[in-house]
Amino acid sequence: MPQAQAAPPLIPLPHFSEDAFMGIVWGGFSIGTVLVAFRFGLRIKTFRQLFLEDAFVFFAWLIVFANAIMWQIIHGPMYLYPRVLRGWVMPPADFESKFEHFLKGTAAFIFLFYTSLWSIKLSFLFFFRRLYRHAIGRWAYFWWGIFALTVASWFVCIGDIEYDCLVKPLAEISTHCQGRKSINYQRHTLVANCVLDVVTDILITCIPITMLWKVRISTRRKLALGAVFCVTIITVTVAIIRVSVLSESGTSDMTWLYGWSNVEAGAALIVSCLGSFRSLFTSQDSNTKPSENAPPTIGSPKRKRLDSFARFLTDSLMKSESEPDKSLVEHETKSVNSSNYNDADSV
Repeated sequence: MPQAQAAPPLIPLPHFSEDAFMGIVWGGFSIGTVLVAFRFGLRIKTFRQLFLEDAFVFFAWLIVFANAIMWQIIHGPMYLYPRVLRGWVMPPADFESKFEHFLKGTAAFIFLFYTSLWSIKLSFLFFFRRLYRHAIGRWAYFWWGIFALTVASWFVCIGDIEYDCLVKPLAEISTHCQGRKSINYQRHTLVANCVLDVVTDILITCIPITMLWKVRISTRRKLALGAVFCVTIITVTVAIIRVSVLSESGTSDMTWLYGWSNVEAGAALIVSCLGSFRSLFTSQDSNTKPSENAPPTIGSPKRKRLDSFARFLTDSLMKSESEPDKSLVEHETKSVNSSNYNDADSV
């Protein structure tokens, strides 16, 4: 968990200037805003409605927006603090109250930061859940297991924060939060939360990947879809970078830690929208009929449901702009009927 410290020897100089830091904050929000608007517009144009996963994306966008406003207000003491500790500048009369205000703001940011990340994770989970409704039962159990782990990990990440070292008066923080035990705890929880963040991202990515290679679509399309699903590697990379400069003493430059936290939140928002770029792909594979020389397929119920999943997945993710809009229920009914008809011909 990102936390500020008060011991002079443990405070590195800022990695990011004030302008660079605020550029990261507002730049990530601005790019995310454009893509979220594009996502919603494309969803409405394609499906004539929004889904539950879109609500989670919008909630994450609101959090990123709130955090950007908060950083605009509170970021000043983060740069003044190291200079005051080194005796480079004289502290202003209201320095202590302003820094306490900054620490309280960072406590709110940490909570909102993890909440925004997990909101994006839930967005992906519920999107895949819509796909899994048409898949075989055991994959639904896999989904529920990852869902439970994701929710539990959010409670861990927001529950292991040392709020007392952020919201109490500065004198108490200096007295009780600078010991080796407290510093080690902060170091270990920061790393543990990073691990939970990375592991849940990887597990969520495994959901569509494991099903993708079992469906009957072209290898080219499988690779294209796999690349879309693996964009979560971006947030995984940023999460690792965020804790990479953790010093042996257990602390990190606040501008680096909070700067990369804002990068990760913005990247998660951006990644959640990349799957909406269906026009980057063509849908000719889904309309291709098997050749007359192709070996006949006698469809078991399991194969029918996998084929139905394949059609639903490719049409949901890669529907071209020129195709007519169809409801999901109507599309799925036609897919199942088509599958039954083809299997009857094969027999």
